[in-house]
Amino acid sequence: MLLKKSYLSVCCSIAFISAFNVNAEEIDSQTTERIEITGSHIKQVDLESASPVTVIDAKQIAFSGISSVEELLQEMTAAAGPAGNATNAYWTSNGYATAQINLRGLGIKRTLVLLNGRRIVAGGTGANDSPDLNMIPINLIKRVEVLKDGASAIYGADAIAGVVNIITKDDFSGAQLTIKTGASDKGDAENQEVNLTLGGNFDRGNIVVNANYVNTGNALQSERNSCPLTEVDGKLECFYSGSTIGGRATLSDGSEVQFNQNPMADGNSYSTYNNSEHGYNWFESLNSYSPMKRFNIATLLNYEVNEDVQLSTELIYANRRSSQIVTPRGFAKVNVASDFIYNPTGQDLTLKNRRNVEVNNPEFFQETNTLQTNFMLNGELANDWQWQLSYSYGRNTGTDGWSYDFNDARVAQTLDSSVCSTEVDAAIPCGDYFGIGELSQEVIDYVTYRREGSGGNELRAWTGQLTGDLMELDTGTLAFAAGIEQRDEKGWRKPDTVAQQNGDEDAISGAYQVKEAYIEFAVPLARNTTWAENLAADVALRYSDYSTFDSDTTFKLGLTWRINDTFMLRGVRSSAFRTPTITELFGGTNTENLITVDPCAGATGAIKNNCVAAGVPVNFTQDGSTVKTSVGGNPSVAPERANTLTLGAVWQSPYADDLAVTVDYFDIEIDNAINSVAGSNMLRLCYSDPVAYAEYCNNIVRDENTYQVTEIEKRPMNAANEKVAGIDVNVKYKTEYNSYQLALNWDVTRLLNHENTAFDGAETEVLLGKITADRGSFSKWKSNIQISVATQDYKFNYSIRYIGKADDENGGGPIGSSVPSVFYHDIQASYAMSNDLIFSAGIDNIFDKQPPFLTSTNDANTDVFTYDTIGRRGYVKVNYDF
Repeated sequence: MLLKKSYLSVCCSIAFISAFNVNAEEIDSQTTERIEITGSHIKQVDLESASPVTVIDAKQIAFSGISSVEELLQEMTAAAGPAGNATNAYWTSNGYATAQINLRGLGIKRTLVLLNGRRIVAGGTGANDSPDLNMIPINLIKRVEVLKDGASAIYGADAIAGVVNIITKDDFSGAQLTIKTGASDKGDAENQEVNLTLGGNFDRGNIVVNANYVNTGNALQSERNSCPLTEVDGKLECFYSGSTIGGRATLSDGSEVQFNQNPMADGNSYSTYNNSEHGYNWFESLNSYSPMKRFNIATLLNYEVNEDVQLSTELIYANRRSSQIVTPRGFAKVNVASDFIYNPTGQDLTLKNRRNVEVNNPEFFQETNTLQTNFMLNGELANDWQWQLSYSYGRNTGTDGWSYDFNDARVAQTLDSSVCSTEVDAAIPCGDYFGIGELSQEVIDYVTYRREGSGGNELRAWTGQLTGDLMELDTGTLAFAAGIEQRDEKGWRKPDTVAQQNGDEDAISGAYQVKEAYIEFAVPLARNTTWAENLAADVALRYSDYSTFDSDTTFKLGLTWRINDTFMLRGVRSSAFRTPTITELFGGTNTENLITVDPCAGATGAIKNNCVAAGVPVNFTQDGSTVKTSVGGNPSVAPERANTLTLGAVWQSPYADDLAVTVDYFDIEIDNAINSVAGSNMLRLCYSDPVAYAEYCNNIVRDENTYQVTEIEKRPMNAANEKVAGIDVNVKYKTEYNSYQLALNWDVTRLLNHENTAFDGAETEVLLGKITADRGSFSKWKSNIQISVATQDYKFNYSIRYIGKADDENGGGPIGSSVPSVFYHDIQASYAMSNDLIFSAGIDNIFDKQPPFLTSTNDANTDVFTYDTIGRRGYVKVNYDF
C-alpha cells in the first residue's frame, strides 16, 4: 500500500518534479562510457539523475585554497548545525577535533559519507558515529558529489538527509607539489600544508601515491573577546564562571562564601560569594582555533588482470594529533569537617567549584590513526553485463585525555583528617584548598594524574553487484542493478581507569552485523513524443537484516521527464531509516560539561512562576554556561524511519548555452526519531509545563542552597517525529568575452519548515527562523555566490556567503534576542607563471566581519557552529607540476 501511495504521489506531482544536471565539465558529452553517479548503482551513458546532486570538482577545490574536506562541505547552503571542525573547541559525538558534515541540520548521523561509493570506517577516539573527514587528503579528491536526498534504498541505513560521495583521483599521471601557508591578521591560526601527488601509467594499469601534511596553529578566544557577555538592562556586561580561583563553599548555616583570591592577602580570609567580584573569566582558557597536525598517505592502483577483469585497490592512512587548551581542572564537591586543620570558617562546609590554578593549565589532547582499504574486481560477461566484487576493511584507533586531572577520591582523602597527615613526606598529605596559592606541591602530586582513554572502530564489508541491460524497448533500454552486501561494524571505548573508578565515564563495547540485498531498475517510459523528449523511471528496493534489530525494507521511486531541450522535471519519493549507533545502543555513562541555558535566569511569565514554585529565587542568575551532563546509551532505543520527497525543475536557457537554473523542493519527515534532548531544551520544557514534562524535570539536579543546575542526565530515545522542508535554487552561468572567461555559480536555500516533537503529546518545537544554544542556526535564508574571471594566465574569484537573520530560541534581551543577517566576503587569485608553476593567494572574511552576539550563552558570545570566530585570514600557495 505504501509503495502504491508513493507511486501515485510521484505521478500526480509530475508538474513540479525536481531536476538537476551533473556539471557539464565533469562529463565529456561525446563519451559512450557507462558511468555510475551518486544516487544509483546503474551505470549509464545518460547521466540525468532523478535526485539533486551537487558536484564540486578538483579545480574548484584547488582554487578555493581550502585545506580540509569539512571546510569545503560545511560552507554549502544545505549544511547546518554542529559537525565539528578546527574552528571551534566543542566536543562532538566523534570527539574533539573530528570533522563531519551535517546536511539539513538533521545531525551527522543522518548524513552518509562514502569514499568512491563505499562506506568508510567511523573516526574519532572510540565508539564513534561517522567518519572523520580529516582522513581524506584534499588534493587526492577528483570531485565531491553531494546527493541532497534520502537514499537508503541505494546505500542502506543513515542516508536520510543525504549522501556525500568523495571520488578520488585514480587516473592521475605526473607529479604535483603543493605548498601553502596562511594565518589570521592577528598573527595566529597559522596553517601550513605540503602535498605531493605522484602518478603514472604502466603496461596494464595506473598507480597514484599521495602524501599530505597539514599543521594548523592556535588562536585564543581571549584575543577576540575579552570576556563572556550577558545582557543586563539593555547593556552587555561581563559574565563570569561560578567555578572560581580559590574555591567556594556552602557553610552549614547556608551561606555561600568565596575563599581568598589575592596571593598577597590573608590566606585564611573569605567573604560572601559574589559572581561579579569573584567569578572566573574562562575565555582566557579557550580556543577559537584548535591546533592540529595531520599526516595522510594514500595509494590507489588500477590493474588490468586480463581483457575482461580489472583490479582496483585503495589504501588510505591518516594520523591526526590535535589539542585544545582548557580551563584549570576542578574536582567533585567534598564535605569538610569544621575541625579540619585548614578549614578557616569553623563550620562544617561543602567545598566546591574550585579552579585549581596552582596546577599548570591542562591541555586536551587526541591522537587518532585511521586505515581504510578496499579491494575490488570488475569484470564483464559475454552479454555485456558488468559484475563487481569488493572487500573493504577499515580500522580506527585513538587515544585522548588531558595532561592534568584531579582524582576525586584522592582529593577527598586529603580533606579527611582521619586519613591525611600534615607530617613531612606523608603518604596522604592534608590539602589546603581554601584560597589561592595554598596548595602544596606534595598535595598536587598526590591528587593529579594524566588522564588518558582509548578506543576505536572497525568496519568489514563484502559486496557483490551485477548490472546491465535487460532488453531494448521502443522507448529505450531497460537496465538494472542488483547486489548483496554484508557489513560488520564494531566500536569500543576504554576510559581512563581513574575516571572510570570515579564514575565519570563507563566503558563502551558493541558490534552488529547487517546483511542486505537490493535491486534497481531504470525504466524508459517514453521517448521522442509530442509531450516528452524522454520520460524514465528509477525504481529501487533494498532489504536489510540487522543482528540487533528486525529486518527492514526501503524503496525509491524516481521519475525524470525531459519535456524538451530547455526544460526538465523530475522527482523522487523514497523511504529511509537509521539504526541506533553503537554509542546510542551500547554506550555507558559519560560525563561532559555541555553548554546549557537555564531558563530560570531572567525568566518571565509561566516559566518564572514555575521556577519560583520549584524554589528557584526570583532574582536567580546562572553561574557559567556549562552544566555537568551525563550522556550515554539506551539499550531500548529502536531504529528511526523517514519518508523523503524531492520535487523540482531545471531550465536550460535556449539563448545562452551555459545558463541553467535549478529549483528543488525537499521534504523529510522522520518518525520514531532517535533524539537526545539537549539540556537547554530539557530545562525550558520542564519549567514551561512541569506536569507534562515531569520526566525531564526528574533528570535535572539543582544545588539545594544555590539552586544552580549541577547535573542533567540525557539519553537517546525514540521521539515522535522531526520534519524539515525547504527549497534549493542553483544558477550557473558561463560565457566568454574576448580573452576573458566569466563564470557565476549561485546557491540559495530557503528553509520552509524545521520542527520536532520530543514525544507524543509534547510541544512541537518550531526551529524555523530560530538560532539555538547548541544546535546551530535555522535561519530561513542561506546563500553562496561565486563569481570568477579567468584568462590564460590569471584567475580571480570573489565569493559572498550569506546567513539570514534568526531569533534566539530562548528569547533574551533586546540586543541578543535575535541576530541580524551576516555576509562573508572571500577573494582568491592565481597567476600561472608557466604551464607547470602556479602562484595563488586568498583572503577569507576580507572585511573582518565579527560574529553577532547571541543571548543564549555560548563560548565566543555567539553561535560557533554557524559564524566565523577567527576573523580575517589569508594564505599563499604554490603548485608545481614536474
